[in-house]
Amino acid sequence: MCSSDLTKILLLNVNREGWHSGNMIYDMMVIQRACDTKCYGPGWPGYRYTDLREIIKQLYGNDKPDIIYSYFTPGERVRDVYGKQYHIPENLMNFPTYLDKIDGVIKIFALSDFWARSPAKFTQDLTNSTFQYCFSCFTPPYSNPKHFYSFFDDNIRKNIKFFALPRCIDKEYFKDYGLAKKYDVVSVGAMWHFYPLRSYMNQYLLQHSKELGINYRGFGHCGTDFSHSDFVREKYAMAINESKMLISCGGRYHLAFNKIFESMACNTLYVGEKPYGEEELHLKDGYNYVAVTQNNFVDKIMYYLKHPEETKTITSNALETFEKYHHIDARANDFANLLKEIT
Repeated sequence: MCSSDLTKILLLNVNREGWHSGNMIYDMMVIQRACDTKCYGPGWPGYRYTDLREIIKQLYGNDKPDIIYSYFTPGERVRDVYGKQYHIPENLMNFPTYLDKIDGVIKIFALSDFWARSPAKFTQDLTNSTFQYCFSCFTPPYSNPKHFYSFFDDNIRKNIKFFALPRCIDKEYFKDYGLAKKYDVVSVGAMWHFYPLRSYMNQYLLQHSKELGINYRGFGHCGTDFSHSDFVREKYAMAINESKMLISCGGRYHLAFNKIFESMACNTLYVGEKPYGEEELHLKDGYNYVAVTQNNFVDKIMYYLKHPEETKTITSNALETFEKYHHIDARANDFANLLKEIT
């Protein structure tokens, strides 16, 4: 954690409470636990300015934060789903503004899904933004450098220094509930071409699990935005906990998505592809998860179903790894250490 003299951070983002995915909520909780954090933006109490000069006066008076940590680029259009949810007036739908007028404050752009904008859009949004740093959960080594940096032109890479801050999860939700293992294998989440291996494994098991003698259930996706089902947080974690194994993948870019950590925390064997950053994330095939491909996943599932003692050893190692490295408090320590590098 930060020292008693806490770094003051102004965190700019929409209020994600009630959103279908907890990923960004957990990321923001990292900042809140590590530092003296004030959250501001659509959906947060007191949201009435987009001008950062006015926001800082509103929150800090004659003082100012040490760091502006923004999930939005200057003047970015707030998505309509948030505008409708929070009844945001039109004059507050481009947020934040006048970042370039703020001096004497470290400016960090917080980036999650780098593939969600085109390279041209990043050039438009980040050129002259005055961000000095970008903290992303998928900065290499947690992605292929060729993939990641292809989204940012030379000028952006010259003026903004990229740091990696991997994802994490909340162990208040993700834990061993002690539930009976009623399934052999489960999958959770969306099934489309962005997740090729997960989709393939799901489709194969739907067709062949009975003949293989595997009790398989694909839970699918909870829905999106604020209109999701109740299959989130505890219910989602309990479904993982009720299975011996969870199958998933790292998507098109072979990333370490939170399903790895969710499975580890829930005492369920994670079966999926090797992610980028495996070593840095303290992951090891056969030690705390099982790496598979499209060609061998059935054989490995069958092997570990027949060798429950080995499964138990791996899930025990996985839980220990999770407790050391991949929950919110652990990542808050990582964040505090990153701040030491830039302040």
